[in-house]
Amino acid sequence: MSSESAKPDLVEVSKDKFINLISELNDTQFHSFEEFVQNALKEYHEQLHHKEHEVDEDSEMEEHDGSFQPVNDLKMLKLARVIKELRTRVPISAEAPGEKTVIPKTPEFAGYNDENTVHVDGFLFAEDDIDEMCDEGKLSRNYCLDCKSKNVSPLNFISHSASVLQLQFLYQVALADKCKDKVIVDIGSRLGAVLYAGHLFTRARKLIGVEINEWFTKLQKDTIKKFKMDDRIQVMCKDIKSVPELISKDADIVIMNNVFQFFNDLPTQQNIWQFIRTETKKKTGLLLVTLPSLQEQLKEAGLSSAKLMRGWVKEVKLEYDAGWFQELNEDDLEEIKQVHLYKVL
Repeated sequence: MSSESAKPDLVEVSKDKFINLISELNDTQFHSFEEFVQNALKEYHEQLHHKEHEVDEDSEMEEHDGSFQPVNDLKMLKLARVIKELRTRVPISAEAPGEKTVIPKTPEFAGYNDENTVHVDGFLFAEDDIDEMCDEGKLSRNYCLDCKSKNVSPLNFISHSASVLQLQFLYQVALADKCKDKVIVDIGSRLGAVLYAGHLFTRARKLIGVEINEWFTKLQKDTIKKFKMDDRIQVMCKDIKSVPELISKDADIVIMNNVFQFFNDLPTQQNIWQFIRTETKKKTGLLLVTLPSLQEQLKEAGLSSAKLMRGWVKEVKLEYDAGWFQELNEDDLEEIKQVHLYKVL
């Protein structure tokens, strides 16, 4: 008997495992699992046969057209698994070993200092997660003003990553139907949140993360490999100024999530923004996504947004409160309002 014929039938083994699994579920769990399996089989069938959804490939973006790109539960589950893995690799703050961040000396952050400010990564931890950590004593929402238990003040929370909700709005609304076969460049990719969500939520041809920190670069590469996303994601450990061709030639979409403000002094920020403007102007029609708005980031860098944006970009008006997602509260709405879209003139 050949070694090949001695191997167990993988299909039959899989059937047995599947039957054993569902036999352990109660009625409610079974129906929930049934829906998950149907979605999973549909997605993998499409991947197997390279089935394309009907999307207008020639859509041009002068104004946002109100498109919405659905994301199924299976993709959200995959993203949740990535988040779960990253939580085991990084601290709550999601700061790299030895990394130094500087709280900007701007009106927005007036009164913020090292004692009353906590860095909690918005991609890894939602508001409910923070509440749970506070209940468990792992995190506090207040700090003592003078070491007396009753004299306390709320802590300030800062995140250096886009939240899951912001990523959903980014890809499902702002860039809906705009990513197919395109190249997306994320400047300052950090944990890789924009890249992972882009891989799951879009059919972008390529997603490139540019990260100057070696520790974050390795973390992203490890995660991409583990979750088999290296077919379309590439991460490079570079200063964006050393690879200008990425944003002047290669990219169709450039994403920047508050990438310079906490990590560079004002002269450096101003120099980088001038570089970004110069290089992106070379590609008419290029889409820029910033969190928060470009106007706000330029102002915080001590630059005139009106002067720099004139002849460079035109903002695309986004509808934030159009019923895209169910049960959005005021805080959620403010969160997605940080996402802004621009088109290079």
